[in-house]
Amino acid sequence: MKAVILAGGYGTRLRPLTYTKPKPMLPLAGKPILQFIVEAVGREGFSDVIVTTNYFREQVIERFGDGSDFRVRLTYPEEKKPLGTAGSVKNSEEHLNETFAVIQGDNITEIKFTDILDFHRKKGGIATIALLAVENPHLFGIAQLDSDNRISSFKEKPGQQEIFSNLASIGLYVLEPEVLNYIPDGVECDFAKNVFPSLLSSGEKMYGYPARGFWTDTGVPENYVKAVRWILSRLSQQKLAENVKLTGASIRGPVEIGEGTKIERGAEIVGPVVIGEDCVIGQNSRIAPDSVVESEVRILERARVDGSLVYEETEIGVGSHLDNCIVAEKCKVGSDVNIHEMAMIGASCEIGDSVKLLRGSRVWPKIRIAQKSVVQGLVKH
Repeated sequence: MKAVILAGGYGTRLRPLTYTKPKPMLPLAGKPILQFIVEAVGREGFSDVIVTTNYFREQVIERFGDGSDFRVRLTYPEEKKPLGTAGSVKNSEEHLNETFAVIQGDNITEIKFTDILDFHRKKGGIATIALLAVENPHLFGIAQLDSDNRISSFKEKPGQQEIFSNLASIGLYVLEPEVLNYIPDGVECDFAKNVFPSLLSSGEKMYGYPARGFWTDTGVPENYVKAVRWILSRLSQQKLAENVKLTGASIRGPVEIGEGTKIERGAEIVGPVVIGEDCVIGQNSRIAPDSVVESEVRILERARVDGSLVYEETEIGVGSHLDNCIVAEKCKVGSDVNIHEMAMIGASCEIGDSVKLLRGSRVWPKIRIAQKSVVQGLVKH
């Protein structure tokens, strides 16, 4: 079976994190977003997986290679310019001579792709779209179904007066190769805006699969955090690598701690928490539930990490407090710094002592913030 994972977007709504990593390579509890998807399709029997890439393409290829480590065969058609969701699939046409699945590269879900495929085969249409009931249909493409689950109407991101359904397309499709005939060569084209309306107007049979279970796209910070917390919620035990060094630390609840990490005296880890390899968690520090500390991070004495994400090779200074925020890779955060809810710091920043970053602030990569500063809003230079 074949699947196409759409992984070429710029991730603009996740800046500054996506200035140094493509969105599918942002970490989710120790693995990139894309790895969760590749592993899921592999488990479900998809042997050939096409990954559409553009932005920071080389990072994706370097991490996943030919896919043999994940028991799939990966192909990366070159996309010289952004072609949109449908255009990038059309660009992969030479690989798509049978029924195939399409999966947005920012989706984290427990919905089974094979269930959608089975539904599609039973219905016998040209396309099947997974649909989920949502509270905010104006943010999605929405569909109306008849009694046989055939799609009778489809509208991308309707205005408030145009909403006719709360069934939203969630970026999971099963398609027949004939759909590619509705996509022009070499130009930007979108499934929801262009292709699905064309299929309907041509009288093609499209069906909606009524999906249930956890799903989120990770394309905005709130949903990215939601995905991380869902993954953490699935931890059920303590899993410590054999050479983790514990010296009088307290560990409670489900946690995963990687090789070579040192937890110093008086430190407190309260799960669900994931801590990567070769970290140092300093004396009397605290890592609270729903936090992820990636590899080679140093959390110094008396620092607190509450519901926050700390990327690799970053240092959090003495007595600093991270409160439901995100700090990207290779940052140095000084002492007694307070970073508030949904603030995001880009890669390779230096944050001086006693700085306060207020709620929702964003700091672009390689910025130096002087000590005792109070930051609110965007810092780009």
